[in-house]
Amino acid sequence: MLRIWKESDRVLWMLILLYLAIMTIASLPALRQAAAASRPANLLDMAWAAEGNLSETNQATAQQRLTEHLTWMEDNLPRQWGRYSLEERAAWVFQAMHDRLLNGQYDEDQNALSIALIEGNYNCVSATILYQILTDRAGLPTVAMQTRGHVWCRLLSRPELDIETTCATWFLLEPHDQSQSPAIQAAGEAQTLSARGLAAKIPYNQASLDAAKGDYPAAIRHLDFALSLDPQDSAAMRNRSAILNNWAVACIAEKDCQTALDILKRMEDQRLHDPDLEVNRRKIVDAVIDQWCRQGRYSQSLRLLQEQSDQSPSRHSVRSIYQQWIEDAANRGDWYEAKNALRLAISAHQEDPLTVAQLRRKYRQLSSS
Repeated sequence: MLRIWKESDRVLWMLILLYLAIMTIASLPALRQAAAASRPANLLDMAWAAEGNLSETNQATAQQRLTEHLTWMEDNLPRQWGRYSLEERAAWVFQAMHDRLLNGQYDEDQNALSIALIEGNYNCVSATILYQILTDRAGLPTVAMQTRGHVWCRLLSRPELDIETTCATWFLLEPHDQSQSPAIQAAGEAQTLSARGLAAKIPYNQASLDAAKGDYPAAIRHLDFALSLDPQDSAAMRNRSAILNNWAVACIAEKDCQTALDILKRMEDQRLHDPDLEVNRRKIVDAVIDQWCRQGRYSQSLRLLQEQSDQSPSRHSVRSIYQQWIEDAANRGDWYEAKNALRLAISAHQEDPLTVAQLRRKYRQLSSS
């Protein structure tokens, strides 16, 4: 049976289509934002973000210098560029980088790409980031490499070629001289480094500088940032535990036990097993107990001791703390407190009659003296 199309139906559908069109247009900005958020950031964007406190002015200046150099590269590529070998192209990009951009000084502590572009000073991190960006624009297959305390670039040619980005004369060196470099010496120990991992070296290295100055809170903030960029960086996780440990030790020296314990909790939350740090952790707990006992905070000392695992032995025991408590109360003439401490000690050691007998004897000796 044919259905007669009414004018009211036409109007209704036109209104529905108009509503859908309006909603689609309204949602475009959100869709664009979601799409941008889902796209992986490139190395340049991550390098800017990794600097953390980079001002808009410095970023704009550095970006302009990079853009000008990329334009210069495109305008000055050698004729018949496609006939050059990968190594020859990599050498041309490398030499142009050092001649026109990295013409300042090598500075071991200079990790920032912005400073490398503005001032020309660099280290292995900032130089490798810049070279990766330039070779990517030139269409060269490269990857960042790392070993303990050092990064460089590898050209994926046949055979592969390691490039020390901090050595301005790298392509002019004889093979014997190149073989003495950290990159070549690393051999099988070298590991590839993702773009995120390479950018994460900026806050990672800054954390080491902060820790060397004793600014432990800043060092941890930078390491947390590095781990947000590269959560799989085991070196960053180890350094985080080591810096937390050193921070806790510094707090103990300043008699700030509560902060030291808070830091220990952060170490525990990381769940990183390191025998050396576990020993240091026990020493810190012992130092806190020492200080609390001197302050008469025996109940807290006992609670802290009992919360610890048995992975490494402590200088303290439940018995030794109770004994200190009884002796301290007795020396102050507070026999009510001394007797109460003895009662608590007996309750805590009810499965150990020998310890109970020794504590009773100690109390009698103190009360009779």
